[in-house]
Amino acid sequence: MRKNLLTAAAFAVATIGFAAPAQAVELVTNGGFETGNFSGWTLGGNTGFTSVGTGTPHSGTYAADLGPIGSQGTLSQSLATIAGHSYNISFWLQHDGGTPNNFQAFFDGAPILLDLNNAGAFTYFNFTFSAVGSAPSLLEFRYQQDPAFWHLDDVSVLGDRAPVPEPATWAMMLLGFGGIGLAMRRRRRPALAQVA
Repeated sequence: MRKNLLTAAAFAVATIGFAAPAQAVELVTNGGFETGNFSGWTLGGNTGFTSVGTGTPHSGTYAADLGPIGSQGTLSQSLATIAGHSYNISFWLQHDGGTPNNFQAFFDGAPILLDLNNAGAFTYFNFTFSAVGSAPSLLEFRYQQDPAFWHLDDVSVLGDRAPVPEPATWAMMLLGFGGIGLAMRRRRRPALAQVA
C-alpha cells in the first residue's frame, strides 16, 4: 500500500513538472491607446491638453498626445508584477519641439529615463529599459509641453505576472491528486477468514 501511495505521489509531482513553462507576458493594459481613450491608465497633475488622438500614432490608429502648459501632467498604470523579478520596459516617443518642455519615465518609483528637458523635435524613438519590480509596480510618465505636444505610443512591460497557475498546470495538479486519492482508496483489505 505504501509503495502504491509513493508511486502516486511521484506521478503527481512529475505531472506538475510537465506543465507548460511560464512565458513573458504583456502587463500593460491599452499600451497602444487603441481603445481611443486612456482606459487602463490614471491621469494626474495638469491634465490640460492631454488626449488620445489619431494624428500621430506610431502604430495602429491612436497615440497619446501630451501637452499640459505650465506644470507637469502624469500618466500611470499599476502593474501586477512579482517582487524581485526583472521586467523589460519599452515605449515609443515623438516630440513636436518648442520650449519649455520636459518628459520623465519612472518604474516602481525609480527613474528609468533621465529628464528630457527642453528637448528639440524628434520623430518616434524607441526607449527600452530593464528594471526589477516589486509587487505591484507603478509605471509612470511625467510631462509638460507648453507650445506643442509629446506623442506616446506602444507602451509595453514584459515579464512575469503575479503567480496565477495556467490551465495546464491546474489540469496536471488535479490529475496528480486524483491519482493519489485513487491509490489511497485501493488499500488492500485484510482477507477475511472463511468459516468451514
